Amino acid sequence: MKNPPSLIQGFTLVELMVVIVIMGIMASLVMMNMSGTDQRKAMQAREVFIMDVQRILRESNDQSRILALNSQPASDADGFQYGVMEYLSQKNNENNFNLLGNQNNHWQNYQDFPIRVLPENVTFSILPLERRYENANSSELLNQNSPKLIWLGNGEIKPVRVQFYFENRPVGNEIEIDYLGKITE
Repeated sequence: MKNPPSLIQGFTLVELMVVIVIMGIMASLVMMNMSGTDQRKAMQAREVFIMDVQRILRESNDQSRILALNSQPASDADGFQYGVMEYLSQKNNENNFNLLGNQNNHWQNYQDFPIRVLPENVTFSILPLERRYENANSSELLNQNSPKLIWLGNGEIKPVRVQFYFENRPVGNEIEIDYLGKITE
């Protein structure tokens, strides 16, 4: 005689544990995706910055212009932003007024480059690297008050390291720009 099938139906402990593990994995994927969106925006801003640096190098060399990166920290109204300035020699600058609000009136905004505003909580820092310029005769381009990243118009650049941050955490590797404009990550 056969035993009658059990009328008690339910889930085994193993089945419940498998469902809980699957739900945990799915919840973590959703949470990573939500926080990862801003991280992706920071990485995209970093890639746009690299393309901008390459473009500025080309324009500086092609037009023999001295250009510099001008970064502005975030404020209540605007996010962290950067633009490009052009160095004008004294003879070209006699009729211009001080556009930067400081005592060095040789720099003015470069009109051919739009100001870039980074996504919220994305910033970068620029660390100048040591380099000797034997043939440089303009202390205005090399002193402490000059911009940290300058394209000198003759194929040379003041070498720097740039690090992007999202919510004060580094994003990607440091970007190093050598004195010839070569970018390494």
